[in-house]
Amino acid sequence: MNDIQRFENLKRTIENDPANFQARRELAVLCLDLGFDQAAMKHLSYLINVFPNDANLYFNAGICWEKLKHPKYALNAYKKAVELKGDDPDFLYNLALAYEANGMDDEAMLNFKKVICINNDDSNAFFSIGVLYAKKGESENAIKCFKKAIEYNYSDYFAHFHLAHEYKKAGNTQKAFEEYSKVIELSPDYSWAYYNIAQIYWEQKDVKNAILMLRKTIEKNKKDIDACRLLANIYINIGDEKQALRFINAVLKQFGHQGDFYYLAAKTYEKIKNYELYEKNLEMALNNRQTLSYNYKAVQKELMQFRKNPKNAAANI
Repeated sequence: MNDIQRFENLKRTIENDPANFQARRELAVLCLDLGFDQAAMKHLSYLINVFPNDANLYFNAGICWEKLKHPKYALNAYKKAVELKGDDPDFLYNLALAYEANGMDDEAMLNFKKVICINNDDSNAFFSIGVLYAKKGESENAIKCFKKAIEYNYSDYFAHFHLAHEYKKAGNTQKAFEEYSKVIELSPDYSWAYYNIAQIYWEQKDVKNAILMLRKTIEKNKKDIDACRLLANIYINIGDEKQALRFINAVLKQFGHQGDFYYLAAKTYEKIKNYELYEKNLEMALNNRQTLSYNYKAVQKELMQFRKNPKNAAANI
């Protein structure tokens, strides 16, 4: 019997016998699994009214409220579940996540630590604490937690990725590189790892490998606009204007109007002294302000100065 057949059978059972609580409980969980969140909440609410001290019902209600995008209701449901059964690490973990989702990081940290008190090898809890330490700017503590998460679950490539990021922030580029490389070993399609390795290569003036990694990033995620922007900048910086313009035009064709890429095109045309297209692309950059991360007033000033002295202004900016 597949899930849909089971759903129909349970539904019929409850229609014939509304007081069949076990069938209703099974149906509520099945509705959650199938994505019928409103129906799941209807059945869970019914059961909570009948069994107000059932911690598992509140826990499932918390999951349901999360799926329904009501984080405050989810938090209240998890708090009730933990109040009724405070030694369940799953309840505590979800409560911690709910605190975090509601912007209550200190409470989240406390409950993640309670999980570890019960299960001192819980890699997810160590990872989550690491994330909270990273948010607070405490890289040393974050690194310790991510290393613990990896110790108990080496295949957690998210932990490797976050550990690499903290190493990079702390100035340990070599360890960051090693961890990003481990991410790729564990998850070859994780494009952000390639992007971050590309950034390291570029900072080390290894242009060839930076370009290689950026192309790999874009191969894995064709929508990675940040990788496209960095690659365009590299082509411009190394003086390969022909390749820069070819690539920028391809990006504009794929993504449509992009202020940043019109500006990069303008700077490329400036370098090859094609001032007509330089001016045109500056205008296009300003006309697409919503996708222009460069300082709008500075670009505006650049265009005004050029128009005052078209022959020499661009070279003197």
